[in-house]
Amino acid sequence: MSTIYIEGRYVPAGPWAARKIESQVQHLKGSFRTDERREERRLCGPDGEIADQAAARALLTAAIGPKVTFHRLILSPLATGRLAAARRDDLEEWTRLVLADLGREVGLRLVWVAAVHGNTDTPHVHVLVGGAAEKVHWPRKGQTTSVELRRGHYRLLQERGDARAAEIAGRLAPWPAVS
Repeated sequence: MSTIYIEGRYVPAGPWAARKIESQVQHLKGSFRTDERREERRLCGPDGEIADQAAARALLTAAIGPKVTFHRLILSPLATGRLAAARRDDLEEWTRLVLADLGREVGLRLVWVAAVHGNTDTPHVHVLVGGAAEKVHWPRKGQTTSVELRRGHYRLLQERGDARAAEIAGRLAPWPAVS
């Protein structure tokens, strides 16, 4: 069994959905202190970097489902130690690969926004997955449907997350030996 850390919750749809999305995107983007300087968190999505909070809010607001506004996930491959030398770009790539695997499994083009948080001893990625997504398989290809993540999907995230962490770790240059 994988040691990838995953925490998942969903936010039910309702009249306050836009406010909830706004507060969660603010948390993703917020700044934090590392040593003596403040760092701004960079937002990313399936297609690369997301320009700003307004673009992230618009993306998620367009993906509000009838039952679920969004899913909140916290993912960390670092529990395995495989990505101990990872940079923010590596963690963003890992997140894209793992969520693409999940999307293929559920047959949906997932809409999501993420940010790497390095404000703890274990860097992790906060992800907001939209509550609705476009089907990518027949029948009804192109139709929008609810995204409902269940326990089996979390297991898939763990399995694929571990495999993707090993894949990325294999490409990282080892740290130079100390003489």
